[in-house]
Amino acid sequence: MITQLAGNGRVLLTVNENGEWNDLFYPYPGEFQHLREMRIGLYEPSERRFAWLRTGNGFLNQQGPTGVENSPASRWTGYGLKIGVQDFVHPNHDLIVRTIRVSSEQPRQLRLFAYHALQIAESMYQDTAYVDTSISALIHYKRGFYFEFFSEPTFDHAVCGEHTLKGLQGTYVDAEDGSLDGRQVAHGAADSVMQWDLNLKANEESVLRLFAAIGTSPQAVHKVREYVRAGGASRFEREASAFWQAWATRRVPKLPAGLSDRVRELYRTSVLVMRHAVGTNGSIIASPDTRSLVIGGDTYNYCWWRDGGYVAKAMDEAGLYENAQRFFEFARKCQQADGSFFHRHFPDGEYGSTWHPPPFLQIDQTATVLSALWHHFKRGADPDVLLDFWPMVKGAANFLTEFRDPVTGLPAASFDLWEERFAIHTYSTAAVIHGLERAARIAHELGKDPTRWRLASQEIHRAALAQLWDEEKRRFVRSLSPRDDRLDASVLLALKLGLLEPNDPRMRTAVDGIEARLWSSRVGGVARFENDQYYGRENPWVICTLWLAEVRLMLGDRERCRELIEWAAQHATPTNLLPEQIDVGSGEPRSATPLTWSHSTFVDVVHKFQRSTEPNAADAE
Repeated sequence: MITQLAGNGRVLLTVNENGEWNDLFYPYPGEFQHLREMRIGLYEPSERRFAWLRTGNGFLNQQGPTGVENSPASRWTGYGLKIGVQDFVHPNHDLIVRTIRVSSEQPRQLRLFAYHALQIAESMYQDTAYVDTSISALIHYKRGFYFEFFSEPTFDHAVCGEHTLKGLQGTYVDAEDGSLDGRQVAHGAADSVMQWDLNLKANEESVLRLFAAIGTSPQAVHKVREYVRAGGASRFEREASAFWQAWATRRVPKLPAGLSDRVRELYRTSVLVMRHAVGTNGSIIASPDTRSLVIGGDTYNYCWWRDGGYVAKAMDEAGLYENAQRFFEFARKCQQADGSFFHRHFPDGEYGSTWHPPPFLQIDQTATVLSALWHHFKRGADPDVLLDFWPMVKGAANFLTEFRDPVTGLPAASFDLWEERFAIHTYSTAAVIHGLERAARIAHELGKDPTRWRLASQEIHRAALAQLWDEEKRRFVRSLSPRDDRLDASVLLALKLGLLEPNDPRMRTAVDGIEARLWSSRVGGVARFENDQYYGRENPWVICTLWLAEVRLMLGDRERCRELIEWAAQHATPTNLLPEQIDVGSGEPRSATPLTWSHSTFVDVVHKFQRSTEPNAADAE
């Protein structure tokens, strides 16, 4: 499972519980995942003992939050050794610095090995790996992707080999007798091992820095290597650490009284997770986690417009205005000719995989982009932003206005936000009402006529309250055509968007009913909907619980909101990552971890809680 991550908008590195690299994305977060495996091993010649640096191999590992340095770190102890491994992604060079610090109470000789197996462009075949002794570097490449490994001090030996095919396990086996015998070059399912000979003095730390320069040509990675060697190896670690410290400390607000230090720590991590999820081109991935490949046959490494819109809102709240701006530029490029947005996209903007039939649509996603853009304008107060995106707004709003069911007057049927059911949904309807009203505000701000979109929003709103509210049961139905009466936490999000006014007695009735039925008595938190079976029966979701926090705040219950914020913080991982959901039995994280939407919702609710103490606080939506 991912426990830590670091990135720069082009390179995204994730680390697992063994302190090993888990995923390596380039040239955008979520695309492509180039890593098959990387591991570190130690051989002690005097004992003829070899062990990979993993829990259970005689070593114990400690990990904590990356903190303001934004650098994944593991601290290992075993066999009388202390080993620190820390990873840095440089903010403006496509460069990873892996710093390894080894100390011993007694003098001893060790050999340290680093094994690399890549799957360049997400295929582990047709790769080449070679050692270039003239520049003391090891290079892996395929097509337009190059990965150059070098170190300070320079490695003592390096070899290449193969894995998987021909019955081969991998060149890591070559290291396990403490002596490398492989080749200088290999192709196909290529891998490699580097070796350093360490002479440890008693109680003195030996420092080794392994670098990985990433680029689209041999010249690009060679240039980075030369730059590092000319500037001094430790400089690039210091630069990365100093930049991220400054970046993080400027984005942690002074939290109001009553919120714990854990909330503050989680807020800081959440802002970093959002920053790492957005590419330099503006794409925002739902999660870097790839484990769902095993269960679902696909990953969360896509840009959904609903997730992206809500993340962009939270980025604006947290001061990541330029990152949010890039998201809207990405959306403009990906918008369909009819004004709608396709189900999901790869991070480079191409159509993502889908299980929806044509027209591949979740109507709330198109609406969410409009709502997020208005929020973006409010945070920046620059009419030029709205002018630049006016064609996108006009196309999306006209589509929403026309995408109507002729019988009900509600938005026509599409898939719900949970991507499971085709119907006319309460949440999707609320999102369209909100999106059209925000589009009307944008039109008014630019001196355009907002009448058509505002009237459409009002018509849909009246139809929603007339047809989606069940007066007998005193709650909103989940959907129509076909009718589904199950309680669904997405109604909380619909209420957050203004489907009802807070002083409407139906608001409290609806919220109370959802909390009473979907709250987990075992671990706390709110499930998605009645009888949800995704990764377990009615597991609580972080976003659903935080939606409850916000609507409770809207109803004036600040204390309940605070309790729910603290619940989210308590159910983060030890390294402060928020999953998609919590196992209802064990309380452990389930499904994608981290989920960007979980972190962005946490940031958003913390800001709402903070503003609730301020007189005349502006409407954040």
